[in-house]
Amino acid sequence: MLRDYLKLDADDQLQQQVTHVKNRGQEQISEWLIVGKDGERKGLVSLFDKMSTRRSYPVNYRITQTDMGGKVIVDKLTETI
Repeated sequence: MLRDYLKLDADDQLQQQVTHVKNRGQEQISEWLIVGKDGERKGLVSLFDKMSTRRSYPVNYRITQTDMGGKVIVDKLTETI
């Protein structure tokens, strides 16, 4: 599950925000907004799919988590989710 790779509080929720395709169909990017229990926006999660189509990435997924200021909290390459 995606939450296993992220640094979240127990009460945080992920709300799907955007899904779009870039790079001529080679990679799909899904984004979720991290929302705290009080409704405050806490950050953003991006999931890059089909990373194995690039020679420089021998994995299937890249997961990044940033805070609202843009600071990277998690940047993980993985084979499975």
